[in-house]
This record gives sequence, C-alpha cells and structure tokens, in this order.
Amino acid sequence: MNARQTTRLVLLALLGSLCLAPAAPARAQATTKADDLAALDIERAIKQTRYKLAPRIMRYLNAAHELLDEGKPEEAQAILERLNLKRLNPHELAYVYRSKATVAYFAGDYATAIEDFENVLKEEVFKVDTENKIRFNIAQIHASLEQWQAAIDALDRWFRYVEDPDPLAYYLLGIAYYQLEKFDLAIENTEKAVDLAAEPKEGWLQLLAALYIQKEDYANAAPVLEELVMRFPKKQYWVQLSLIYGARDQYRASLAVQQVAYMQGFLTESKELLRLARSYLYHDLPYPAAEALEKGLKDGTIEPDADSYELLANSLIAAREYERSLAPLQKAAELADDGNLYVRLGQVHLQREDWGPAADNLEHAIDKGGLKHPGNAELLLGIAYYNLERVDRARSSFVRARAHEATREAAARWITHIENEARTS
Repeated sequence: MNARQTTRLVLLALLGSLCLAPAAPARAQATTKADDLAALDIERAIKQTRYKLAPRIMRYLNAAHELLDEGKPEEAQAILERLNLKRLNPHELAYVYRSKATVAYFAGDYATAIEDFENVLKEEVFKVDTENKIRFNIAQIHASLEQWQAAIDALDRWFRYVEDPDPLAYYLLGIAYYQLEKFDLAIENTEKAVDLAAEPKEGWLQLLAALYIQKEDYANAAPVLEELVMRFPKKQYWVQLSLIYGARDQYRASLAVQQVAYMQGFLTESKELLRLARSYLYHDLPYPAAEALEKGLKDGTIEPDADSYELLANSLIAAREYERSLAPLQKAAELADDGNLYVRLGQVHLQREDWGPAADNLEHAIDKGGLKHPGNAELLLGIAYYNLERVDRARSSFVRARAHEATREAAARWITHIENEARTS
C-alpha cells in the first residue's frame, strides 16, 4: 500500500526495491538501477536456498509472536533469548534478529530495536522489499526519538535502495530538516512529497505552508493555504490565508477570505472580528463592519474595551449613523485612559448642534487630560459655549486655545468676533 493509505508510520509498507549494495560485485556498464535491484534480489534468493530455516527455529519464532500478539513482550523476549545465536546460519539469524527487533520495539526498548534491525541487514538474506521495510523502520524509530540527523542518514540510505521513492519518505525528511532548522532542505523535500502525492495529506500541506511562512515566502505560501482551505476547511487555514493575502497587499482577497470564514462561523476571537471590521472599513464598507462589531459585543465574542467601542463608533459615523454612534463612543470615552475620545464625542455633538452635550464632553476631555491636541479641545469648547450664549466662558476657552500654535489664529478670530459683538450690542 502507498503512503496515502497509511496512518501509522511504523507500520508503513514500502513500495519499490533495492539498488545495488556497496558490497555487491561490480556490474557491467549501462545497467539501470532496476537491473541492479533485480540482480540483488536474485543474489538474496540464492543465499536463502543455501541456508535452510530449521523447523525448530520457526517454532521459537511463532511462539514469540503469539506472546507478542497477547501483549506479553517480556515473555516473547525470554523465548527468543533461549536461542544460541552462534549456532544459527545467516538465514535463521536474519529471522531471529527481526523478531527480536519487533519485540524490543513493542517493549519500548528502541535502541535495542534499532540494533537488531541493523543486524538483520548485515546478514544480507532477505529480499529487496523486506530489507527496505526494515531500513525505513530504522528511520522512523530515529524520528520518533527526535534523533533527526540519524533519521536523515537512515532515510538517505533507504533512498539508495529504492527505484521509485514513496512521497512519505520526502515528508519525513522535510520534518527532520525542519527540526534541524535547515529550512531550505525542509522545503525542498516537503515540496517533493506534495508534488508526488495524488492527494497530499493535510499534515504535509500544513508543514509546507509553515515552512514558506517561516521564510516569509508569502507568494508560495498562499497557494498551499488555498489548497488547505479547499481540502481541509478549518479555521486556522482561513485565518492564515487572510493574513497572507494582507501581507502581500491583496486586501480585497484578504477581506473575501475573512467574509467566508465569518459566514462559516470560524471567526470567534475578538482580534479576528476586529480585524474583519477594520478590513470592511478599509474598503469603505462601514455597515457590515458595524453589524459584525455590534453582534460580537452583544454575544461577548468581542472584548468590550475602549478600542472595540471606538471602532464601532467610527463605523457608525462612517455610515452617517450619528445617533447610533453616540452610545458606543460614550462607552469608549469612559473606558479610555485619556480624554481624546471625549473630544471625538464632543465633535459628534457639535455636528448635531447639540451644544450642551458637546460642552459637557469637551469639559470631560480637558479634565481627563492626555490630549493630543489640547488647543483644539479648548477651541471646540469655546464654540459650544458661544452657541449656548455663554459668552464669557466661550471667551475664556478661546483665550486658552490662543495659547496653542495650532489653534492660535482661529481662536484669535473668535475673540475678535466676540469683542465686536460686545461693542455693537
């Protein structure tokens, strides 16, 4: 069976056959790898006929495997320990070592399992496919122990004996190189795994996308994530794809992906919903931004802080829903650490010619402090008081605004206007 039908690496059945081993005699030139593998298989077959497998040895092996099937690896190991290895021929040794390795593996003694598997290969008795499964098992055990360089070396050896490598081997190499932070080699091998597989596994595509993102190669990461959302439509892939589009300045595509994810209920975190709202606003779509924010604040998926309420207010103001913007802007101003949002609230009231609330909020802004443009707050407060016909307070605010360079000229004009009115009244 192939890698796409496999769920456990250790039990993988490998395809392909062996290439010429270093110890084999030289071949005539122009032979293909397939020829060398076939010749090696013939040599193995001749060796098996030369050395017989005694029935007594088979009884020991069968007994050990029965105990292993019953979940008794220690008893199986004890059975195999009764055999005198010095009295066994190469064919028998290969079988015994393979059984010992299997028992050691299931007993959790991985170092011994590797050693006994290597002993099987030294006997050079088994056919191509059988030896290759053992080579691959050795690589898998090294990987399971996070012995990444040893796993790479074992896989490189396995490749030498395979005519048509299984894509799973390239994936394992990709993982090993990734763990060693050799990202270019990790990408190279993971790409091969994905390209060779008719239907690449989710983990393979996930690793390849992560590697591209690690290298900040967003152009190549995008199509991999596109394939992930098509084959395995999970939240993490939709979110990653939208971020990748954003990193590539493909903002419309980023918004489209976020919309689809939102419709499928994948956007459940405050930061994700706020990002969606900002994307809507960036594309001059304030209504859906406001709807997403209002829903999120209502159901508790958006954190009710100053930034969230300010964003909702900005969305409603952009949609010219000034009346609806007042409540969230008021909440934002109350929660903020400074008075700048009170200034914004005062401006909205000024636009609505609600002079009293405008003055109140501008006073709150000045009292709370930390203003980016204090002169502007004083100027607006003066305008509010002027329209409330509280001229003295208006003039005092304009005088304070005149002390700031940014509002000096405008404040001076208002003061002159008030003085002219006073002379003519």
